Amino acid sequence: MCPRCRPPGSVRPSRETFSLLDALLHGDWATADAATAVTRRDTSGLVAAHLQWHMERQLRSLPLVERRAVT
Repeated sequence: MCPRCRPPGSVRPSRETFSLLDALLHGDWATADAATAVTRRDTSGLVAAHLQWHMERQLRSLPLVERRAVT
């Protein structure tokens, strides 16, 4: 959305986040692997928020997956 139409409080994903989302969508694993930790975290948050909004419930397993990714 353009800045004028964007609802207050909505996120503003970076270009890197959009690039990672596009890479994941198209199976471009080299680009996905090259993403920085910050970009991966931001992208993961957006995907989780999107899923939770559509499911109308929390992803209870998400904290477990995030903990396993760190170790």
